[in-house]
Amino acid sequence: MVDVQEAARLVGRHPETVRRWVWAGRLAARRQGNRLLMARADVEAVAASEGTPVMTLAAWAERARALREAVGGRGRARSAADLVLEDRRQRERSLEARAGR
Repeated sequence: MVDVQEAARLVGRHPETVRRWVWAGRLAARRQGNRLLMARADVEAVAASEGTPVMTLAAWAERARALREAVGGRGRARSAADLVLEDRRQRERSLEARAGR
């Protein structure tokens, strides 16, 4: 059994997201004092059903480096904010493609 904080770290989500899964009935949990506890396997299953792969910080950094190199010869240098925004756009396109939009 894991608490909300550990569950969030486990699947790379914000603790509030894990709480919303519980409140929406998507994730079974029980109270122990003022803590919500849930089975680790259940947390991983709900995260997997989201359809978005959990990306480690190292994988994200490598992806950011690749993006920087891909556009590096185009003139102006890109900031970290530019890389984050481009990463978000790519993730949104990926989600839309999976949803069949």
